[in-house]
Amino acid sequence: MRTKQILFLFLFLPLFMFSQENVNSPQAPENSSTENTKNISEPLDSGEEKLNEQIEFAKNILKNINDEFYLSTNFNEINYSSQINYLETKIDANERANNELAMVRDQIAVLKIKEERFFYNTLKELTNAKKLFKDKEYFENVLNNNIELLKQNSVDKFKTFYESEKSSDNYISNELVKNYIKLQEQNSQQLFTLNYLKENLSSIRVSNFFVDKFNLQYLSSIIDSYPVISTLSDFSSYYLKVSIGDIVIVLAILLIFKLFIAKIIHILITVLKYIIIKSKKNKKDEKDDEDIDEEESLGLETYLEESIEKPLLIALYTLSIHISIYILIKDPELLNKIIPWLNTFYLGITTWAVYSLLTNSISNYAQHLVETHPNVRREMIVFIMRIIKIILILLVILFLFTQLGIDIKAIAASLGVGGIAIALASKDTLANFFGSLSIMIDNSFSQGDWIVVNDIEGTVVDIRMRTTRIRTFDNAMITVPNSEIANAHIKNYTKRKIGRRIKMTLGATYENKIEDIVNLKHDIYEMLTNHPGIATEKEHIVRKSKKFEGISRDDLHGVKRNLMVYVDEYGASSVNIMVYCFTRSPDWEDWLAVKEDVIVKIHKLFEKNNCDFAYPTQTLHLKK
Repeated sequence: MRTKQILFLFLFLPLFMFSQENVNSPQAPENSSTENTKNISEPLDSGEEKLNEQIEFAKNILKNINDEFYLSTNFNEINYSSQINYLETKIDANERANNELAMVRDQIAVLKIKEERFFYNTLKELTNAKKLFKDKEYFENVLNNNIELLKQNSVDKFKTFYESEKSSDNYISNELVKNYIKLQEQNSQQLFTLNYLKENLSSIRVSNFFVDKFNLQYLSSIIDSYPVISTLSDFSSYYLKVSIGDIVIVLAILLIFKLFIAKIIHILITVLKYIIIKSKKNKKDEKDDEDIDEEESLGLETYLEESIEKPLLIALYTLSIHISIYILIKDPELLNKIIPWLNTFYLGITTWAVYSLLTNSISNYAQHLVETHPNVRREMIVFIMRIIKIILILLVILFLFTQLGIDIKAIAASLGVGGIAIALASKDTLANFFGSLSIMIDNSFSQGDWIVVNDIEGTVVDIRMRTTRIRTFDNAMITVPNSEIANAHIKNYTKRKIGRRIKMTLGATYENKIEDIVNLKHDIYEMLTNHPGIATEKEHIVRKSKKFEGISRDDLHGVKRNLMVYVDEYGASSVNIMVYCFTRSPDWEDWLAVKEDVIVKIHKLFEKNNCDFAYPTQTLHLKK
């Protein structure tokens, strides 16, 4: 039995794939025509002429669907809204005046206009489904659902008023009867047309075995049809609501995804890499083509893998679960509850991939930008990326609310009422956020700067949206709220372009000659002036246009070139020489190296000028 089915499948598969149903001339549905003509036997002339009119109308609708007429036109929504508003205003006025007949007359008119719009949207939906090659089941569901809705909006609820007023001879009664007849004719014609389209569905779309029949449910039914499996399948379907065929198909899907998911991702990344490299080649000369391939191909592949490999992996696994859910769950209501979460998860994965691409792209460009332009601040770029991340997360949450049918406008309106409470509760958070903005705008310090804030001293590790993290010199991490930093005195040792101070007092003994001490002072000054690591005014040239603001600019950028060497004072046990200068480099290690060299050279200058270093001494004079 199994061999015959396999042979049948492979031999006749091409025939099924391209097979079409016999497309005959559209025939009127027997049941619908008879039923609908009976419904309008009283207000309408019955007979073959009326039936032919309905068939011609239905044929015209069928032709318009095939010509995709409804995709190129739109229903007049403005006119529809104005008519509905006008009639509903009249209904409210008549209801207040207890004028029941006038109210019913306008209600019939409203129902007629709404059914016109409903019918047009149904035809547009069928036309769009035809364009998208949707399966036969979809068309049948659309037609059956809309036929049921039209039957629910039947004119029968107004029949009592029609019967009682059709013999009356006044204006409102005549209008009510006319509206009733028009609504009944329209309802009858629309029901007839939808049934006609259902009976002649092959005229709208060509049946295809693979689209309509050969699907996962079809394969599951073949598996369940085997004698050995059918008994187990009936048992599992009854108790577990899942057949053996469904379980086998789901396991096969998961296995296929598991086996081929890495290859699929590799192919996608390769295609993206090819497209990007191709676009770059078009912008450059042909001479550089080989350089682009060799230098950028490997880096670009790594960049794409880091950006989208994980999102793609999770997305494909989610797709396999998505397909499995459609096979395992038959309850439409449960599916409607699960699908919005899956759609939101897909959007979240897409957002993750977009954010990863954006982050890596900005990081690569920002690295080049920082290296080229030292004034560009890294933490500002990081801060902007965090804001973008929050915006993307909010968009995903709003999409989830939309998928779950939650009214976002109502939430926004409620925020207006609860905004005060939220603002009070998040006062500190908002203060810290604006504190971070103040830090960014003022440029008080940057990431990596050595700062002192109140009693905290260390290197800035990170400037976040709420706090700033500082690493102290004993390797402890301190987190400080930005609102406190924004209002505190900040000492920034890193904001120095040229100059780290060296200050020392040199003591020469009183036994040294003063001439030798003065010569020593001159030699120290000369040594510091010519020292390559000491900043001096010798190489500093101020243009005439900048003389007025030269000092302020130096102070702003942290430039110090002061060099002073003087015999300063008579100490308790020495003649003191003050040495005051700045190193060229503000770096701590460079400063230590220059300072060490200066100390060694000063020691040699003491020896050269026959001067001795003083040390604390006391002389006691005993009086007889």
